[in-house]
Amino acid sequence: MISPWRSPLPLEEYTASQVVVYFYSGRWIPIMFCRLAEAIALHHRASSSGKELFIFPPEVNPSDSSHSTDSSRV
Repeated sequence: MISPWRSPLPLEEYTASQVVVYFYSGRWIPIMFCRLAEAIALHHRASSSGKELFIFPPEVNPSDSSHSTDSSRV
């Protein structure tokens, strides 16, 4: 069963795409730019040590409220 709360793994053609890895601690802190494949591996290592990292495309800044997923905004 595919959970609606998880994104499927990216297709091979996207694994070399540049992404930004963020950490959230009261505010969004960008950690590094890297390839998606490296970011996924870093995310897994962080998760196994109890940390949570987030991966976004370079054009998305999670601190920017215009990227909000708040459904009350239209």
